[in-house]
Amino acid sequence: MKLLASAIGLASVVSTSLASPTESISSRDTRISYDGHHVYRIDTNTPKDIEDVKAKFSHLPTLQSHDSFEVVVPPNEVHAVEDLGLNIRLLSDDLGAQIRAEAVQPTYKRELSKKGELPDLSWFESYHAYEDHLTYWDDLQAAFPNNSEKINLGQSYEGRDLYAFHLWGDEGNSEEKPIIYWHGTVHAREWITTMVVEYLTYQLIDGYTSGDTNVTSFLNYYDFWIVPFHNPDGFKYTQTTNRLWRKSRQPRSNTTCIGTDLNRNWDYTWYLDPEGGGSVSTNPCSETFKGRGPGDTPENIVLSALSKKLATTGQGIRSYIDWHSYSQLILTPWGWSCAPEDLPATLPRMREVGEGVARAIRAVEGKEFIVGPACEVLYSSTGTGRDYHHGVLAANHSWSLELRPTSSGEGGFILPPEQIWPSVREQWAGQLWMLDEIKND
Repeated sequence: MKLLASAIGLASVVSTSLASPTESISSRDTRISYDGHHVYRIDTNTPKDIEDVKAKFSHLPTLQSHDSFEVVVPPNEVHAVEDLGLNIRLLSDDLGAQIRAEAVQPTYKRELSKKGELPDLSWFESYHAYEDHLTYWDDLQAAFPNNSEKINLGQSYEGRDLYAFHLWGDEGNSEEKPIIYWHGTVHAREWITTMVVEYLTYQLIDGYTSGDTNVTSFLNYYDFWIVPFHNPDGFKYTQTTNRLWRKSRQPRSNTTCIGTDLNRNWDYTWYLDPEGGGSVSTNPCSETFKGRGPGDTPENIVLSALSKKLATTGQGIRSYIDWHSYSQLILTPWGWSCAPEDLPATLPRMREVGEGVARAIRAVEGKEFIVGPACEVLYSSTGTGRDYHHGVLAANHSWSLELRPTSSGEGGFILPPEQIWPSVREQWAGQLWMLDEIKND
């Protein structure tokens, strides 16, 4: 998006009182309250002044798109913001209330499902604690013991295990198959992505064990690799301290600010300055801090090793999807440039497949997803997983898929629990269409 120069005033009035999304080490154990915080959307068609204001907003919980900016404002600054005369729209008058409604998390009771049976689908009626997610994945794997494996790839900065789950069918040789590869929970606050990759995995296992013809053919044709938690430290932190936290939890030298945006840290175009400044930063206090060097985070070191292995296994990576929220977008490469001479030669096919997935999603509940290169549809960016897996590892289809909703007015990162079911169902419909369509790509 592009912001008006006059929005500098907005940043200055809120900066002194809003709890920062980039807290220092000393404040990291204090739970942050968003009670009474308003969320505003600022719309603009002015392209030239975004760089003047981006630094002012870097410490705030925000979402940037190609034509708007959403910002969280503390209650004591609401009147000052509304008096600035900007083109703003109120999306929420109490973000804290949304967070409280979302945070009711029933304890996962393993005994409800016998060991070796799939868990109950009631799992998808609410969000869950990190530890319960780990148990849930163990139960998924136990329900498919002869055709799945749980692999410990390494550890996050805070010592949490980084897992990948590998699923396959009885037919074919894994060393000869194309690979379907999904990453979830890259940005900590995007809880719905965790639920989506769990539902997709559930449906693969349930479909294969029940004899569903389509699912059986997919598991026999492809190998599936799923990383449910790219950023376990950040996810845990959203549940204990700051619900709007985005980055990892790795401290850096010579700064009190914590964390790296793991989706700006991949070792591809990391050194480039994206067109128009884009959504990437060298400032450790920014939500889009890209790290001190390409791929220098513990999490990305571990996952890039897996990605490189998969790229040279069988037929390589047929489809890589990095699940995110929110905006309802299917983003293809590139983020770093939209110059015609730079765009991928296979972009027309990527668009074609993306549009087909968008149609399949729309058929479920009518939700519209926009398809196109990230630099065109959203904003410029470098060091993304999407661009890395296509540019370095030659994944045929490599996407960032931004889930529901379109704005904070519909929940934003705090997507209501009742939206979990429709979200996961429409994404399963999209993947069913895609898995059939790209068999010969």
